[in-house]
Amino acid sequence: MTISCVVLFAQEAKGNKIVALKDYRREVSAKEVQRFVDDILSGKRDGSLKQGGGPLPPVAHHDGVTFVWRKGDRGSNVLAVAATRWDANVLAIQEMLHQLLDLLKMFCPSGNFVSNTLAPSANAALKADALREKPALVLSLLEEMVDFGYPQVTHAESLCELVLGTPDLEGKTVNAVDAFLRRRKKDPTVAGSDPNHVRPTLDVTGAVPWRKPGIVYKKNEVYLDAIEKVSALVGPDGQLISGRVQGSIQMKVYLSGMPECKIGLNEKFMMESESGYKTTSPAMEGRPTSTAQKACRSQIALDYIKFHQAVKLQTYESDHQVHFVPPDGEFELLSYHVSDAGNFTLPFTVTSNYKSLGRTRAEMNVKLKADFPSSLVAFQVIAWMPLPKSTVKVQMNATGGKTKPKYVELGKNQMHWKLSELRGGKEHKFKAIIEMMAATELKGQEREWEKPPIRLTFQVPMFTATGLRIRFLKVHEKSGYQPVKWVRYLTTAGDEDQYEVRIQG
Repeated sequence: MTISCVVLFAQEAKGNKIVALKDYRREVSAKEVQRFVDDILSGKRDGSLKQGGGPLPPVAHHDGVTFVWRKGDRGSNVLAVAATRWDANVLAIQEMLHQLLDLLKMFCPSGNFVSNTLAPSANAALKADALREKPALVLSLLEEMVDFGYPQVTHAESLCELVLGTPDLEGKTVNAVDAFLRRRKKDPTVAGSDPNHVRPTLDVTGAVPWRKPGIVYKKNEVYLDAIEKVSALVGPDGQLISGRVQGSIQMKVYLSGMPECKIGLNEKFMMESESGYKTTSPAMEGRPTSTAQKACRSQIALDYIKFHQAVKLQTYESDHQVHFVPPDGEFELLSYHVSDAGNFTLPFTVTSNYKSLGRTRAEMNVKLKADFPSSLVAFQVIAWMPLPKSTVKVQMNATGGKTKPKYVELGKNQMHWKLSELRGGKEHKFKAIIEMMAATELKGQEREWEKPPIRLTFQVPMFTATGLRIRFLKVHEKSGYQPVKWVRYLTTAGDEDQYEVRIQG
């Protein structure tokens, strides 16, 4: 991707005025960009560029030059235009312009100095007058973000150091806005007088702009959470019709210095890359049931893996282990997707039945079984069951859990059965007697009930539907400290595509 120049315009009543211009390759002149904005973008001379008389697309080719443009947020009068004569990735250029406008809004806020320092607003629109007040800062951002037409740095914290020299802060790293406001209150010579201050270019050349040097903690800890969300559509007999698992590994890192972490998973490609691996490793134990034990000890297949930018992809391709220098604080290390039903197991088996007992009475039966080891316990297991619109009274009873009268919501045409705790391997039954209005009192459309599916919500700690396990978590730092490591697992019902069970009858 090569950018010839980037121009910032102020859209005012007297016309489009250039606020800042950075020419990286001397291939497109400022007059050509000005002509495009005045004649084509402003609508003075449209033509074939506009499709069907509508607005001009964000990418346009005119007189041998490709222009990519983007306006600021609502209320902003700033227009950013990038031009190139090369066959460039226009989507990447569009994203770079988006990052540029966000950074300019942060570094050049509208309003007076005192109000922005005391109460900065992230929703304030970017104004051209704010850019005119800081021309050197705007040009510095354009120079640091792009080098000879190639985007380099768009990370706010690294740019904060590059253009402002923000001093390092002990403890947790601060966000870019806080760092900027802190820097404006300090003397500009403070950063240069600190002998321990590392030059900001190390953040760029060291490829770790997400972590600042000099972080110190009294107690070094690492928290790793493997979270899976199960979405499924189950038939009345308990058999899976369709489903998927959306998983992620969340981390909280409170480590001093510049540590290097390495994580091993029982993912298929990781296991194949290691010779002599035995599935009887103690790290793989703890799931005694046959189905879960098989899923845990075998190689699991993960689809659509998305890594955090800190992960070294070249190392992952060679040894299939996740190497990274972690950011400070909380972040998502990776996410994955499993859609093949043969690669995951459902934590519960649910069967249901609905039968009519006459014109005004019906019976609903639900059986729920926990299909995970007895050493594990599920929490907040709730079955949300539908009710006909003509329901006037419901009598519920179950072999376990709670069936309180307040759990019947006639206004929402639903009832629910709640089990605060459910140990693995246990089975409970639910029965409800539903009394309805006589059919003669209802309209034709209300007599027929389509039986919406039962919806299940739950939380199962220390269990994963795919059988994913963290085989090892290693942390190495040159000072040699030994951090405290915590690894947890959690399986829940999906948020968007829910865990649903069809009703028979």
